Amino acid sequence: MISNIKGYDVTALIESEPYRKFLENFESDLLRGIGKISILKVIKNYGKKGVYGYQLLKDLKVLTNNMLMIKEGTLYPLLRNLEKWEFKGRSLSLIQSYKRVEHDRPRKYYFLTEEGAKILSHLEGFFSKLLEAISSLNDFQIILNKEKYIFCQNCKNKVDSSDSDINFCDICGFNLKKMHLED
Repeated sequence: MISNIKGYDVTALIESEPYRKFLENFESDLLRGIGKISILKVIKNYGKKGVYGYQLLKDLKVLTNNMLMIKEGTLYPLLRNLEKWEFKGRSLSLIQSYKRVEHDRPRKYYFLTEEGAKILSHLEGFFSKLLEAISSLNDFQIILNKEKYIFCQNCKNKVDSSDSDINFCDICGFNLKKMHLED
């Protein structure tokens, strides 16, 4: 991330305050959404047993090759927001938590709710399709696993194709069987 980059020459572009500030703001905006998806994904990987905050940070660092490093001061407010996201008097709980003492240390463990799993699936699908779409603008290629997943044509929700009982998208209600007939 740009905030960790050192300038080795005072005339280098990275030393220009407007340049550095623009990149810092851009990276921050981009990583805000990606960070939430990544946090939800790591939490999902732990299932109902959950994961505590410090382990979550370590996993993110390793799984993203040190590209996504979230500070503790940022993580815990984000986790609280995911536990109870409010809009116009209504709330969503993407994750839940419980306290457990392990090795004489009380820890708060986070796990994904059913609602959170559905939202994560949608976010993953949307993000995957977005990356696939913009890859033609850049010099990289995205190959989606279309044998393992179906991407809803309407909302881009990612649906596990091995579940033959799923006829409609959980997110928007689109008829997924109809989508196969049109292929």
